[in-house]
Amino acid sequence: MGASDNVTYSGGQEGVQGGFYGSGGARAKAPGSLHHRPEAVAALEDIARLSAIMTDVGSLEAELARCGTLNAHTIEIKSTLKKTLSSPAMIELLNRLEINAEPVWGLTQAEREMVRTARRKVNTC
Repeated sequence: MGASDNVTYSGGQEGVQGGFYGSGGARAKAPGSLHHRPEAVAALEDIARLSAIMTDVGSLEAELARCGTLNAHTIEIKSTLKKTLSSPAMIELLNRLEINAEPVWGLTQAEREMVRTARRKVNTC
C-alpha cells in the first residue's frame, strides 16, 4: 500500500469521490437539474404597482387610526381597505411577486419586506 492510498477526501479516496474540490468532478451537476424560471424574478412594474397600493393602504390605515370611533366614515374606510387588499388584481400581483411563499429574486430588502407585509395584510383582511 503506497502513501497516496492513505489520503482521504470526505471519507473516501479522491478518485472515488470525483476528485478534490476544484477538479472537474467536484461541481458536476446532474443533467436537467437546472431550470430557467423567469417567474422567479420581479418585474419593475409589479413593484411600482405594489408600492402605490401599499402607500394607499398606509394612508387609509392612518386615517382609520385618526378617526378612532366607529362611525359611517370608519366603516367606509375599512370597506375600502378590504376591497383593495382582497381584489383579484392584488392577489394576482402578489402571486407574481412570490414563489414558494417567499418574495421573488431581484428585490431589495425593503421591497422584500413590502411584499411580506402586503401578504400578511391580504391574509388578515
